[in-house]
Amino acid sequence: MLDNSFMEWGLNCGRLFGIRIKLHWAFLLFILFALVRADDKQFEAVYLLVLFVSVLLHELGHCFAARHFGQNPDRILLWPLGGLAYVGGARSAREDFWVAFFGPFVQLVIGTLAGLWLYFQGAAFHFHFDILRPILCELPPGSATGTIRDWFVPLVFGVQVWLFAFNVFLPAYPLDGGRMLVAATLGRLGPMKASGLAMILSLVCGVYLMARRDMENGSICALFLLCEAAMLYQYRITGVIFQHPAFSHSSRPVYATPRRKPKQVSHLRLVDSKQCPQCGRSLPTSARMCGFCEISV
Repeated sequence: MLDNSFMEWGLNCGRLFGIRIKLHWAFLLFILFALVRADDKQFEAVYLLVLFVSVLLHELGHCFAARHFGQNPDRILLWPLGGLAYVGGARSAREDFWVAFFGPFVQLVIGTLAGLWLYFQGAAFHFHFDILRPILCELPPGSATGTIRDWFVPLVFGVQVWLFAFNVFLPAYPLDGGRMLVAATLGRLGPMKASGLAMILSLVCGVYLMARRDMENGSICALFLLCEAAMLYQYRITGVIFQHPAFSHSSRPVYATPRRKPKQVSHLRLVDSKQCPQCGRSLPTSARMCGFCEISV
């Protein structure tokens, strides 16, 4: 089933947990192009399958978090830049933060399970000074025999690490890291300053992805972030930023400032008609004795 709109034009894959799943036509072309130009067709097919399932679970994490807050997510669209979960507008910055968080949280759980399995198989992990690949897995000598059983779990682990780092360590809007940063700072900075911060970080992350040469679709992702930065700039200069779904609920921040207890005032202080000659407190006109000093007035 094909729709006419560009973002809705895709293949309807049915429903999962009541949520409609769609594959964008560009995503289908991306899969076909990747399989044609790959030297190892089997590895590429398994890699695309792992990536597809991981992105789908990522978007389901957003949807389940949205349902927890009473929202009604109706569909998920998978396209070459990842996935889009149509969860509706959050009612507060707190909801927006947690809905954005539970997408990468799925990768954190799957990656941890895959990493534990590799650890007990003798694999070694190395921290790497790279934003998108911070952890590298090294299999023990003699374990890589070329069968799918030997490289499937390391592939799953690597995909989860990359997806988590891309969505969290790049604080660009509308990636999950950028959304969480906006939700965390919106209550203190306000819509104008928070959108300005998101615009600058999106621009910086777009330039960073443009400069990388080892990332597939890096230029497309960079162009996407640069376009988002330009849109935020347009929203700011036209004054429409206060109507943007992500910047319109700054009155309910992620963390609430503790309220000060009201100062307790005696009811006698509220009456300014008669004063006690000893303590000076205000007393009602009909009072014959000060309730604090217990003297006649």
